[in-house]
Amino acid sequence: MKKKSVAGRFFFTAAALALLWTGYCDEARAQAKSPESQLSLEETVLAVKTWQTDGSHLTAVKGRLTYEGQPVANAIVQAALNGRQIRTAKDGSFKLLVDRSLLTRTAVRVVSVQQASISGQEIGEIETARLLSASVAISVYHPIQILRTEISDTDSGMIKVHARIGSEDGDAISFFQIDKYRIAGRVEDADGNPVKNAIVWIDRDRGEGFAKSTPTDRDGRYEMFYWPEEEDTNLTVIVGSRRYALPDGKVFILPRNTSVDIRIRLPREGTTIDDRSPNLVCTTSKGAKYTGLLAGLDVPPEVPYSVTVPDRSGQFVLTVPREVWKRRPIFFETRLTKFVEREKGLKAGDPLPVGFVLPSDQDPRVIPSSAS
Repeated sequence: MKKKSVAGRFFFTAAALALLWTGYCDEARAQAKSPESQLSLEETVLAVKTWQTDGSHLTAVKGRLTYEGQPVANAIVQAALNGRQIRTAKDGSFKLLVDRSLLTRTAVRVVSVQQASISGQEIGEIETARLLSASVAISVYHPIQILRTEISDTDSGMIKVHARIGSEDGDAISFFQIDKYRIAGRVEDADGNPVKNAIVWIDRDRGEGFAKSTPTDRDGRYEMFYWPEEEDTNLTVIVGSRRYALPDGKVFILPRNTSVDIRIRLPREGTTIDDRSPNLVCTTSKGAKYTGLLAGLDVPPEVPYSVTVPDRSGQFVLTVPREVWKRRPIFFETRLTKFVEREKGLKAGDPLPVGFVLPSDQDPRVIPSSAS
């Protein structure tokens, strides 16, 4: 009886996912039928290419703007909000220069039709509105290959997808890894009250290798990120026009490979910070800031799936509901920077929590290939 109840709950979950996914695909198909299809590109997906001094990482992509099959001349087309504006030729064609060294998904839009014409005729209000809604996306991405799939050994309703993010020969990809550690804490006055809008400054080698905190909030809390190397550093607190520093000849040594919490109590008189407890207290804390390349599935945020941190060769594992995987969802790639608060650092193969990796409009979408 208990097993039947569990199965019933899973059946409901699978059905709900199927309905959710069907609605998601129907919405995508509806968007494809919109007037946006009047703006076309010969290529909409390009593999990442390593930056080269000779400019060979730049690729020209041809496009065309039409309205009901007729060319639109002298319209202005633009890639991204701050991209170069390009005027369409008499036959509606234009050429877009794409930087393939940058992982991105860029929207190409019609931004002006003030001087445009359709087959030599002026454009009316209806045509103007439809043309200004036309857009197409171009993605620069790392190819993804599906290596194998298997049923999860802990949940038969889930599929484990083993995949790999590809790259050119000699192209070193920085996958999700520790970038910096967090220095955080509190600045107080001589009576232990929080000091607002103070700046904490860490530097070494006479100003080289420095980090500057956010202004302290009303609770005196601040935060910054730094890569400690167990070197002598200077510690400075700036409040308005006053600068507080350690005593002459005193330095601050940050421990390696850990985040820290530094509580600083400012002196009642003068500008010299007493480096003895309780005026200056440093303790280790959990977490680090990570940055790098991750892959995920372009599915509704309600779909529960998890992904692991890629290893050096780009291999990772997705654990996704079988009902979703049957519908062949596309992938996305993102360069994520995020502070993760945990006791042990993340490493290749570690699973990331459900909802940790989410796509943005600027992240490229990728249709994976299968291993031969």
